[in-house]
Amino acid sequence: MYTEPSTVTDEQAARLFFDTNRMWRAQLNVVLAEYDITASAWSVIRVLRDEGQGKTQKELASELGIEGPTLVKLLDSLERLGWIERRVAPNDRRAKTIWLIESAAKQIREADLKLGMVRHAILAVLSSDEREEFIRLLAKTKNNLEQMCHESSNQGANI
Repeated sequence: MYTEPSTVTDEQAARLFFDTNRMWRAQLNVVLAEYDITASAWSVIRVLRDEGQGKTQKELASELGIEGPTLVKLLDSLERLGWIERRVAPNDRRAKTIWLIESAAKQIREADLKLGMVRHAILAVLSSDEREEFIRLLAKTKNNLEQMCHESSNQGANI
């Protein structure tokens, strides 16, 4: 799977990607602190809102790429704050499905608007063409990583 050694340019790209992601999340956390949640908790809300509610905890953890116990802590917090509720799965009484609470809809819209302003401010240094190229390159990299993850899970990492 991995056949060539890393180059200095690879290291620079990895560091820039890591640092950019860390600082981006920090900016989101500034906004989300007003709602007593984090970017990690927001990712749960976003998935439920954008990709469908009623997912089991196991499905949600898989979709977010996090471990079950990590998700449980996020869900406990979101439930305590009145953003989500857990319901018994119709086909398996042992499983729980996750649902956004209707009364949280206003807060979700408000937070999403503020987060949109942060995203816009972060990307404001890029021209329209640069944004399109940036998105294209990120998507290409993400697709490669998804393929690598799929191969790793099917046969183990071959380093």
